Amino acid sequence: MKKLNIKTIVIFVVLAVVMVLLVVGVTQIRTFMSGAAGGVEPAGVSAVPGNDGKTAVITWTSDKESIGKVEYGATAASLVLMSAETAETTSHNVSLTSLRSDTTYYYRIRVGDEVFDNGGIPYSFKTKSDASAVAPAAVPTVSTTPGTASTGSATTCDSKTDYNKDGSINSLDLAACKKSGGKISPGSATVVTPVVTKSTAKPGSASTPVVDCTKTIPDYNSDGIINGLDRVNCLKSRR
Repeated sequence: MKKLNIKTIVIFVVLAVVMVLLVVGVTQIRTFMSGAAGGVEPAGVSAVPGNDGKTAVITWTSDKESIGKVEYGATAASLVLMSAETAETTSHNVSLTSLRSDTTYYYRIRVGDEVFDNGGIPYSFKTKSDASAVAPAAVPTVSTTPGTASTGSATTCDSKTDYNKDGSINSLDLAACKKSGGKISPGSATVVTPVVTKSTAKPGSASTPVVDCTKTIPDYNSDGIINGLDRVNCLKSRR
């Protein structure tokens, strides 16, 4: 009976020692793991978008020197892009490039096998608008032909300039000037003395002057341009 009791006690003692060693070992492992993670865990994580709308800088600090990586993407579920540091440091600075302007990006920080994603909710930032896309409105300019007067931003068309450069000055020049943005003021149309021919009245009767509407005519409707409408009005005046 005594031998059995001694053996039983020895077995219990051995089991107790093994259990203690296991507990101590697990505790040390946990302490080591906790210390390692705590040393490289990011603090003061911040994102600074660039003014060009295409870049950003991610910064953070850590207690221990380490090399960090930033994994990022345009959605929280697709952090497939990556930018990493090249040397160990406690003051981290990672640049992200080739970003889309006016876009929200999500990111997390990886140090070795440790991933820090803000407690399961990735960090995020929004890039700025592309400065080159917001250009000042163009101020319309009007090129004036030598000899023409300018009123405000529009050319005032006159009846002395060959606007269409065809070698002759006529109603087509005023039309060309108006089409290019010019302004035709009342009385600026070319007024040409109508060609007058004698009527074919019977002998002895008074001769009535008749305007030849097939020749050069004045601006009958006073619209600033001599065209077919003026010829129609000329014909009407002969009735």
